[in-house]
Amino acid sequence: MRRRALVMETLDLSEGRRIDALVLPRTISAALTSENIATLVPRPEADTYELSNIRKVGTIVIDGTVVRIQPKTPIRRLFALLGYARDPAALWRADDIEFDSDVDLYSAVAHAFARSSSSALAGGVLRGYVVREEALPVVRGRWRVTDQITRRAGQILPLEVVYDDYVDDIPENRALKSAAIRLLRFPNLPKSTILSLRRTLRLLDDVATLPAGSGMPGIRIDRRNVRYRGALALARLILTDSSLEHRQGSVVGSGFLVDSWTVFEDFVGAALGEALERRGGIATTQYRSWLDTAGRVSIAPDLIWEVDGRVAACIDLKYKIEHRGAYPNADLYQLVAYCTRFGLDTGHLVYAAGDSEPGIVDVVDGPTILQHALDLDAPFGDLLAQVDELAGSIARSEHRGGSSSRIAMRAPFDARVHR
Repeated sequence: MRRRALVMETLDLSEGRRIDALVLPRTISAALTSENIATLVPRPEADTYELSNIRKVGTIVIDGTVVRIQPKTPIRRLFALLGYARDPAALWRADDIEFDSDVDLYSAVAHAFARSSSSALAGGVLRGYVVREEALPVVRGRWRVTDQITRRAGQILPLEVVYDDYVDDIPENRALKSAAIRLLRFPNLPKSTILSLRRTLRLLDDVATLPAGSGMPGIRIDRRNVRYRGALALARLILTDSSLEHRQGSVVGSGFLVDSWTVFEDFVGAALGEALERRGGIATTQYRSWLDTAGRVSIAPDLIWEVDGRVAACIDLKYKIEHRGAYPNADLYQLVAYCTRFGLDTGHLVYAAGDSEPGIVDVVDGPTILQHALDLDAPFGDLLAQVDELAGSIARSEHRGGSSSRIAMRAPFDARVHR
């Protein structure tokens, strides 16, 4: 008897969209809240909610309903940002993948992985040496004399040996197989993607999967496995960074969600850090330090650039601005504290381009805060050029940075914003 394809209901939402009255089953409204996807406020009408502040994008299955959340940034661009932030050399870019205009993020990632893994395996399944300890009737490799005595109580056979075996069942292939299986659990993938993922599984038939909950194994990219690089970067994304597993007693099934602000900050941190290091020094993301001399108030600027052993620039990254083009005061207060801590006369705030133009904030008796905006809708090459231009601007202002000896906060301040 032929099985019928599973058809699920679909709920389409958009990042940043506000809905004044949305009728939702209680299981879905509860899951949207528990997964920190959106803010829901009940209305007087039964099962009706005011929905706002959608913080995540992607696709998730909730109680048999496919919830798709489209990002404000086009899928093609968001995909490129995801890839660059995780591995700039992985070579999976939006421009290399053909997307339909209405594709969702999960399908885009699944399609990209299917294509990337097929390319990686086109030259044959990668093999490698693994160490095996076994009891055999013949000597193979090295005889483990101590184990022979303790385990066999004087018996000659079988022999306890250890040897290197050249096999397909290595971490790289386990990661690809596990990612393909994870993707195939999700409903409504395009047929071409499903067929490609199944071909990958056939090629890796003799390979074990990763243990449940183990996450992505540590894999070092070298000459031997470099052709797997793009596929492994995607596998890491699928298996660890943004995937959702079914939890016992939960209505939330499989899915793939990302925070747009995290994608933005990870991309800018990676790309801007590289651009600054091309000009010398060392760039560090999430730099850990202390604001006070007693070491009780911790701080973690998004990006710090050190030159000749001192902090030359401090950069904070923010995905969005407030409504009506107003930059949040809290962002300014935070960066002023960072600049004070590191003895800098200039600080940098980097936003995704919105309704407001870049500006300058001159803090009374304090640092100058330069506000920059990056256009995420620009072609990816142009976006990287924007980041490189920003790095050049930061490097040119590096001479303003003083020593990093100042710790105490200055007097209270006011700010004048110039547009």
